[in-house]
Amino acid sequence: MKLATRRPETLWRWISVRMIALAVIALAVVGGGMWYRFAMWNSKMREAIPEPVRQELDALEAAPGENRARLRQIYGEYLYGDYFAPEMVREDMLIFAALVMIALPLIIAGGVWVSLRLSRQLGAVAVSACAISRGDFSSRASLVAHTPPALQNLTINFNHMAERLQRYDREQQESSAVIAHELRTPLTAAIGRLQGILDGVFPTEPAQLEVLMRQLRQLNRLTEDLHLLSMANAGQLDLSLNEFTLSALCKERLAWAAKTLEALMMRVELHIPERLMLLADRDRIGQLLSIVIDNTLRYATTGQELVLRAHVQHGELILLAEDRGPGFAPEHLDRVCERFWRAEYSRSRHAGGSGLGLSIAVAICAAHGGALTVHNRSGGGARIRIRLPLRFTVR
Repeated sequence: MKLATRRPETLWRWISVRMIALAVIALAVVGGGMWYRFAMWNSKMREAIPEPVRQELDALEAAPGENRARLRQIYGEYLYGDYFAPEMVREDMLIFAALVMIALPLIIAGGVWVSLRLSRQLGAVAVSACAISRGDFSSRASLVAHTPPALQNLTINFNHMAERLQRYDREQQESSAVIAHELRTPLTAAIGRLQGILDGVFPTEPAQLEVLMRQLRQLNRLTEDLHLLSMANAGQLDLSLNEFTLSALCKERLAWAAKTLEALMMRVELHIPERLMLLADRDRIGQLLSIVIDNTLRYATTGQELVLRAHVQHGELILLAEDRGPGFAPEHLDRVCERFWRAEYSRSRHAGGSGLGLSIAVAICAAHGGALTVHNRSGGGARIRIRLPLRFTVR
């Protein structure tokens, strides 16, 4: 049995229902009280009518249209003749005022109850927003029980925004120092090597120039990676869309790494439909695949297994890269795609690389309207899940 999905309640509807309920309750108290007062007065007056006249009145009221004149005479003489007398009007006003005084606390209590349910949650968000404005990105708004679902969703989304701001701020602070170090290391080495050549410490020969060139290539690669990330974060990463076979691209990138795969005795499995065509930037998707393959070669060689598989799910392309290496520490899963991030024991600097690989892969996916997430496999190993929007065909 399929359960019906409940439409989230909007804030205006939540407030409107309760305000209308308060108004209805107030009207019911005042109107009901006045009706009860009139009913009791009418009953008392009818009991005071002489029995013959009461019997005649009952008979006349059975057919009021035919006996209108006589009914008016009896009503005026025995029932309602004195209803608008000053003392009766004064009594009605006093009863009306008493009913209003009874309804007023109900309205006030209901209004305070509604405003508290609104203000407590909004106040929590306001306090956290004030702290964040002062630079405390660790502040979070607490969820208050029994508040409107719309405000709870607002608080949850606010906390997600604060979490992303905190992560971005932390990444900016950490990456600033790391960028300086990553740039300084090859630059210092290149300057030192060149200075040694100028001073005659190192001979001017192709081998020395090749060492210098490697340092400059590393520096150039790092600056290109940083430029790609900055363009992607600004939403200005240019894509050249064309249609290509995903399986062929995977085989091409695996062929580029064939020597390393053979040297490390890595077993590769490819489970991608041969006729699956993807509309995307072929070079960027190829770069993405190379990053994923390189990540496995650096950190999952102990498992000696790399599996690439793709399938269609809910109109999207899902590409999975799985290995049987050590996987990711659970406490690091939310940080492995940050720039320059390395876990102390599973992502060592000695393994090589700048620490920008997965962050670049995430940027490429985002530029295509997709996403990249990392997970651990049951039984050990890591899984990188790449999701791309419906821009493909199967021929």
